[in-house]
Amino acid sequence: MKFSIVLLFCVIAVAVAAPQQADEHDAQILRQEVDNNGVDKYNFAYDTSNGISRQEAGELKTTEDGSAIVMHGSTSWTAPDGKKYEISFVADEFGYHPTFKQVA
Repeated sequence: MKFSIVLLFCVIAVAVAAPQQADEHDAQILRQEVDNNGVDKYNFAYDTSNGISRQEAGELKTTEDGSAIVMHGSTSWTAPDGKKYEISFVADEFGYHPTFKQVA
């Protein structure tokens, strides 16, 4: 299951990054926050000058059947058509649950 979640994140990252315009190469990181205790939880967030925003948090959850990393987060960006989109998700022992919406 962990492999499936990692693979899905890779596919999403490629899909979001693929349609770049020429000025995308000059994007700057405006804000970056990272907190990872290296044991049972993490979170990060960043904003870029080209309108991309990303945040994610995860925590180790212990259940009767074992343990799982429970994650939630979102990514938003402005598409070439000028509209803003967002993917929010929860990933836990029951799978990956994304929500896609047009924000503006």
